Amino acid sequence: MFRFDGSPAFARALREGDQELALPRGETVAEGEWVLAMFEVVGERDRRRATASAARALLRGPGTPVLAFDRRDWERLVDFAEAGSVRMLAASKVVAEPVRPAMGSGAARMPASPGTLGGATAPLAPYARVLLVDDEPEVRELVGAMLEAVGLVVDSAGSAEAALDRLRGGEFDLVVLDWNLPGMDGLELCRVLRKDPAHAMLPILFLSGRTASQDVVDAFAAGADDYVTKPFRAPELGARIFGLLRRARMVPASPA
Repeated sequence: MFRFDGSPAFARALREGDQELALPRGETVAEGEWVLAMFEVVGERDRRRATASAARALLRGPGTPVLAFDRRDWERLVDFAEAGSVRMLAASKVVAEPVRPAMGSGAARMPASPGTLGGATAPLAPYARVLLVDDEPEVRELVGAMLEAVGLVVDSAGSAEAALDRLRGGEFDLVVLDWNLPGMDGLELCRVLRKDPAHAMLPILFLSGRTASQDVVDAFAAGADDYVTKPFRAPELGARIFGLLRRARMVPASPA
């Protein structure tokens, strides 16, 4: 666990790190071990922001362990730090524009006007399209309705193979992915997408009932951007999704 007193301090540590960070005091790792690095940033009025990323432990000298990050994950952390520096907060308001109809088979319903997600006001990401991949129809219906209620265009798939068909048929801004799928599982689908240049930078959020710490680490190592466990809290899921869209430059920052 890394803790920083404000986003500028976090951004400064990243600028000086060059894809590596020294371990926090008291933490120990083994050479080559994959770990889940968690970052907590305390801002103005004790407002807290957090994110996480997979990292690999390396020894740079006697008693000098560091955590090394993939370039893609490092850039995501930089975006997160810079977003906090310009006050890109989860509750910041954004003016909506008309939303495009969903493309391909299984088109989503047109979204409602901006509203709330689990009682928390959520910003509307103009034109943002989410692909929801889960083998449980009830979950697809529930999560899909929640996201559409705050202005997102949602398409869904019940398997990894169907998800690949959706992705070939249209553009998406984010994938919400279950782990336990029939046929190819969600972890393998995540790896497949990361190897495809067309989807290598597509934000992926796991929404899974698997809660073991090793499962979370494996998901981040496969290329996931975030991980939320079931049962989930609607405000947290909404904040995570809009955070990923914001870091992917879907929502412009408000003036500082």
